[in-house]
Amino acid sequence: MGFIICCDFDGTVTTKDTIVSIMKRFVPDESAPIIRQILADDISVQEGVTRLFALIPTALKEDIIDYAVNEIPVRQGFQELLDFARAEDIPFYIVSGGMHFFIDPILSRFRGVTEVFANDVDMSGDYMAVNWSHPCDEACDSQACGTCKPSILRAVNHEASDVIVIGDSLTDRLAAHEAALLFTTDKLTDYAEAHDLAFYPFETFDDITIQLKEVMK
Repeated sequence: MGFIICCDFDGTVTTKDTIVSIMKRFVPDESAPIIRQILADDISVQEGVTRLFALIPTALKEDIIDYAVNEIPVRQGFQELLDFARAEDIPFYIVSGGMHFFIDPILSRFRGVTEVFANDVDMSGDYMAVNWSHPCDEACDSQACGTCKPSILRAVNHEASDVIVIGDSLTDRLAAHEAALLFTTDKLTDYAEAHDLAFYPFETFDDITIQLKEVMK
């Protein structure tokens, strides 16, 4: 039995929540009340994100990609953690409620990601329409995840490996309960404390690499 890594993208690989940043940049007034509803848990992430992207004209696709690649910072130490995982033969999965069309260009600068689980966006109309590519399986208690991280973990974890979960916020809460090792930042730290989950807080990916080296001695 080994390990696999399940790493969030928005606000974890990146230092900002990419979706929120995109909305504030391109549709700030229209998106603000929806973002507040999501953060307050008044609506599901799936409903909220669907509504957010429906605000954005498909003509802005390339502008959004350019903004994401050039303006959204990646957290320090990401490539070094990928290198460590590869050296230790640990599969590294990016599991995100975000969209391939801006995640993949950001990740193209890095090497060592095993697979990216994210969502597609239908660009055939005047406005963007999210296709939720990874729905909840029958074992999920929520059935409203949007991108269901526990369901993805059950699908990829063929060897019953211990799961290392790295995340920051709402979409990582259910996966946090599946973790053998949990690394948290921002709101996920508060959640882990409130639910008595064992966790390691981090600011950079260097913090995670150092801790994993200790664990695997």
